[in-house]
Amino acid sequence: MQLVKLAPHIYYTEPEQKTDRPVLGYILGDKRAVMVDAGNSKAHYEAYQNLLEKHQLQIPEMCIITHWHWDHTFGIHALKQKSFAHVNTNRRLKEMSLWEWSDAAMKDRLRLGIDIPFADTCMRAEYEDVTSIQVMPASQEIQNEMSIDCGGITCQCLHLPSAHSDDSIVVYVPEEKILFIGDIYGDDLYQKGKRDLGKTQELYLALTELDFEIAVPGHSEPLSKERLLDFLWQFISDE
Repeated sequence: MQLVKLAPHIYYTEPEQKTDRPVLGYILGDKRAVMVDAGNSKAHYEAYQNLLEKHQLQIPEMCIITHWHWDHTFGIHALKQKSFAHVNTNRRLKEMSLWEWSDAAMKDRLRLGIDIPFADTCMRAEYEDVTSIQVMPASQEIQNEMSIDCGGITCQCLHLPSAHSDDSIVVYVPEEKILFIGDIYGDDLYQKGKRDLGKTQELYLALTELDFEIAVPGHSEPLSKERLLDFLWQFISDE
């Protein structure tokens, strides 16, 4: 795992496909630093912390969660910082915190359609012992938006429409014109890859109004605002 400097105050880790480790963001201000997403395990979170120490970067004071999916949230229990998530993210995480984590229980959830094969496969690749999985909600909740003054740098946490997951939060840094978007532009993997075109159109319009130049997705390289909007437009242009 590598830490990439995108702008003077913005870093991100590269995603890892094998165990579905997503991008983890890092935003540095004069007063505090902010982490974006908690990772898919304690090991993922600790690897992130080690990278910050290696680069002699300030440890984040808080962590913003982009949405409830396991790969972005199963590291929450290991966090040393405060965590913030949308109210619907926390609702889902509270439900999952009651789940039993064992081979049999995971197979039952697949059989019942509660979980999906892709997530199950990646969890088993990330966790040598699935009984060690721990799920917990974020320590604080966001309703629609929240602004964090990092000192010369602002993190605006915005709840935007999404076909991927309806609890999605983006983290906007206006001073750098950079937007951490998690998986907000993707299909709904928990509904057999279907896409709600109405939500896609709403997201397109919301992103059009935001003054950013670079978007940082959860599982790929950063892309320009133009490329992101073009991707969304292909789904709604014929509507």
